[in-house]
Parts: sequence; C-alpha cells; structure tokens
Amino acid sequence: MSPAARRPAAPVRRPAARPAAPPAADEPAAWSPREPAEAPPRTVALPPTGPAAPQASAAPPVRERPEDVAADELRRPPAREGRSARADGAERPAGPVADPAARRRRVWLAVAVGAAVVLLLAGAAYALLVSSLTALTWVQVSGADRTGPAAVEQAASDQLGLPLLRVDDAAVVQRVEQLPWVASARAERRFPHGLAVLVTEKVPVAAVPAEGGAPGVVLLDHDGGTITTADAAPEGVPLVQVDVAASGAAAVRAASAVALALPQDLRAQVASVTAAGPDDVRLALRSGQEVRWGAPGDDDLKARVVALLLPREGVTRVDVSAPLAPATA
Repeated sequence: MSPAARRPAAPVRRPAARPAAPPAADEPAAWSPREPAEAPPRTVALPPTGPAAPQASAAPPVRERPEDVAADELRRPPAREGRSARADGAERPAGPVADPAARRRRVWLAVAVGAAVVLLLAGAAYALLVSSLTALTWVQVSGADRTGPAAVEQAASDQLGLPLLRVDDAAVVQRVEQLPWVASARAERRFPHGLAVLVTEKVPVAAVPAEGGAPGVVLLDHDGGTITTADAAPEGVPLVQVDVAASGAAAVRAASAVALALPQDLRAQVASVTAAGPDDVRLALRSGQEVRWGAPGDDDLKARVVALLLPREGVTRVDVSAPLAPATA
C-alpha cells in the first residue's frame, strides 16, 4: 500500500449553527417543544413617567417572568368569604348560608321562652284568683261612729276567704250604705289580706216627735230625710215641738224647715223649735233666751243678725221676723 493510501482521511468540517436571533420586542417568544411547558410571560404596559413624554415615544411593554407572576398571585389578598365572582371577574355578595342546627336552636329557644312566659302568667293568675295567698281575712272600718264597726264588718262578712281580686267591693259598699246612719261608703283593697271601708255618716239637724204618739223622736238630716228613731234628741240637735191639732200641719213643716236651715253654730244653741203657725216659728235656746224667727226664708241674714244681737248684755229676746228691722227685749 502506498503512503498516500495509508494517510487518514481528512475530517469533514460542518458549518457552525448560526445563533437564533432574539425575538422582537413586540412579538411573543416562540414556543419550543424542547423547553419546559411553562405559562407564557405576560406583558405589562407601563405608563409614561414624565408629564412631557409623548405617546409615540412610550416605553415598550415589559415582559414579566413566570416567577414574578407567581409571586404576584401570592401577594393578592384572598377573596372574602360569602362572596362569589361574577362573570366579569368582580366579586358579588352571596346569599346567607342557612345553618339548620342554628335554626333549630333558635326555634327551641323561642318555644322555651314562650312556655316560660305562659307558665309564669298561669302561676300569677292562680295565686291571685284561686289560691289563699291573697285571701281576705280582715276588714278595717273608719268613720262609723254612730253606725258601729260591727255592723259594717257584718256587711262584708260574706267576702271573707275570697282572694282580694275576687272580692265584690261594690256589693259591700251597697250593703253598708243601706245602714241607717251611713250617707256614703267607699271600699279599698289592702294587699295582701285586707279590705278598708271608709264610712261617711249622716248628720242629724232636727228631731221631730214620732208619728202616732209613739215614744221617741225621729232624727232628720239636711234634706229632711229620716235617719233613724231615737229615745231623745241627741246633744246639739233641736227638737221640733209643734201641736199639730192646734197649729196645723203647715206649722209643723215651717218649724222643720227652719230647724234644717239653721247654721251649725246656732243650731248647737237651740234646745227646741216651736211654731204657733207657719209664720210664727220660734227658737228656744239652751241659755234661756228666745228668738222669734218668723216664717222660713232669709235664713242666712236672720242668723247673722241673731249672732250680733244675742251677745249684748241684758238681751233675753230677739225678733228677726223682719231682719232689716230687728228688735230686742
């Protein structure tokens, strides 16, 4: 073999691969199958930094790297609970989520409170209307000087033992006012066991002999109504003494009218009222003095004149039948 044949073959030189040109700033990078499947970088346009920067010379968009995008997602605040995203990406409030257990608890709580209120009202009604916790056990009487407390207590005896709210105080008052000396009455409940009865009694202003010649006298009030009968006229109550056969019924009516019209201070001094006729009514005073009153009428004026003339020394008789021209003796 010749020396030329033993010479090794010269290596074949291949042209070097030309480096790929970088992509333009306004074109996205080409995806290569050899590169890892990553999210393509996003481009963010930055606003001009200077007030005089023209729009034509705006800075080219900056390409974000995938790792910057991931960090930005981590820094973004989480969506609020109870809100759902709308189609345009904005959040919208979602409806309240019903909690069956909480709703059952609220229902049972309302039922328990209602039952407690009903039981409380039922217990209060039982205590006040049925039980003996407020039963009437005593009656307090005031103002019944002539009537007597025993008569008033007897009028309320049928209410003893009843709860105070069931006591018929109107019935008690009605029975008390039927007593002879009682002009009016008032009943007040005193919890827990009492009833107070306040009595206003009639005031006798005159006493007339009993009819038919019966013993005793009949006591009259301011209206001429009969109060009750008594053996004699009480202290300070004038006795009307008129002979009906001699003077007539008109004289009796005139004497009774004068006795009823006397003021309290003068009435207390009168022992008896007599009348010889309807125009001749006379007052016999306890001091022994006498007042000729005349016919009923001008009673206030006559009483003032009598009060002026009686205290004079030596006066034993005063005539006020003509009050503007009185006379003394």
